[in-house]
Amino acid sequence: KRVWDFLTKESPAKLARLKEETQVSILVDGETSDIYVLQLFSPHPLPPGGLCPARKALKALLKETEKELKKKSSGAQRHGGDLLSCLLEPSAGGAPAGGQGRGRQAAGTAGTAAGTAAGTAAGSVGDEEPERQCPICLGEIQKMKTLEKCQHSFCEACITRALQVKRACPMCGRFYGQLVGNQPPNGRMLVSRDASLLLPGYESFGTIIIQYVFPPGVQGVEHPNPGVRYPGTTRVAYLPDCPEGNKV
Repeated sequence: KRVWDFLTKESPAKLARLKEETQVSILVDGETSDIYVLQLFSPHPLPPGGLCPARKALKALLKETEKELKKKSSGAQRHGGDLLSCLLEPSAGGAPAGGQGRGRQAAGTAGTAAGTAAGTAAGSVGDEEPERQCPICLGEIQKMKTLEKCQHSFCEACITRALQVKRACPMCGRFYGQLVGNQPPNGRMLVSRDASLLLPGYESFGTIIIQYVFPPGVQGVEHPNPGVRYPGTTRVAYLPDCPEGNKV
């Protein structure tokens, strides 16, 4: 965090030049107590790995900024804040449906083996075999950990940190963990079918009718305003009774 904050406050021109040269936008997409998650966007569709030059350039700039920060903080401990920069590979399909290529990078400080690996791998990443390369730190995989559902492999320390930020595979986005919503427990969802009700564009199919019923109640601890009453509501959704509609 301190490296990114220092870069944006003390050297915004360097960051602007990097964005202009690589034709990417960089946004803070999330954070923990010691790292930011940086998301890289390209306005144009890119092939798989198309954001790699931009990620490498950003990684080099962060390393340079860390050195400048250490020089200015000569009174601080010199070995307690190695830079950890994790680059998350975009999905294998290249750009998402919106036409933008994207990648993510976590920048922060941590005195861990992952931080050391990220720091030492920067100069040699181009010579490594792709299958032995960690998609997060771009270094050679250390203590390989393979995700159970999608079989993507990473450094154990890198994927542990990534999953602390978001419980999903950095490569394909497959979710790992339990999804817990905050809908009231007394809500109901009623599903029925009407073969005589035809939706535009799906006249050869019937209709699936989904009715959501939520009676009035009091917000719980998982809601924005615990203890405050909320009114009841009813909503109805219509889906074509076709394979796509049933999948939804």
